[in-house]
Amino acid sequence: MRELYFDISLYKSIEISDVENEKIESLFNFLMFEGLIDGYNPELNENTSYKVEFSHHKTYSSLEDFIGINERRLKCVRTGYTITAYFLLEEFEDDVNEEITYKFQKIGQYPTIADLEIGKYKKYSKILSKEYLRELNKAIGLSANGVGIGSFVYLRRIFENLLENYHQKAKVKDSWNEKEYIQARIADKIDLLKIYLPEAVVKYKKVYSIISKGIHELKEHECLNYFPIVKDAIIAILEQDYLKRENENKQVELEKNINDLVKKLK
Repeated sequence: MRELYFDISLYKSIEISDVENEKIESLFNFLMFEGLIDGYNPELNENTSYKVEFSHHKTYSSLEDFIGINERRLKCVRTGYTITAYFLLEEFEDDVNEEITYKFQKIGQYPTIADLEIGKYKKYSKILSKEYLRELNKAIGLSANGVGIGSFVYLRRIFENLLENYHQKAKVKDSWNEKEYIQARIADKIDLLKIYLPEAVVKYKKVYSIISKGIHELKEHECLNYFPIVKDAIIAILEQDYLKRENENKQVELEKNINDLVKKLK
């Protein structure tokens, strides 16, 4: 339910045959739904509950009643912040096979998925330069507008940047073998850096090969399908890095406060 509003990009079509009763019922229920769903609110900078609303122009008894453009409004129950989405349902009849196919897709949304997503990740400005934070935003924006391969290019650059940050820290250690690192593949570089890296980088190191495969071999729609998974892995890495640095800063601050208190009590 919520994925159609907060995850799925514009113009990604869903096709359903009239014999697929469960899918038809599921789509009908989605179009009829006026309950609560959870999603991110950029005004609150956190998840909240939205009430789904739509105008009732007639009695809706079957999927055919929704043929055409359907507007849905999501209104935050706490602030009134509103997201408006437009869905197109088309019906195609195959005279030869006497079958009907329904094509359903989101054709518009404001604020866009990119607008909603970008607000979540402002905090990562502490660990990403302005350049790479912009590239994260570009990746999300491209995916939201149906550009899969291009979005993968930016995700790869972010992954490589995160790796390079830790490489710079590791290379000053006496035991570090810089020549070995330079000649290694990305997966091997991650292994060489694993004592320095956030656990998520090591855990999700296969993400890089998925991104590279997407850029060089996969088609646009395949990259779009895989983008949410790959993006979530990148975000997991960023989040772990962010929490690690926050904890280090708190430890430094605590140590300073203790030392100041000791001096004061002497």
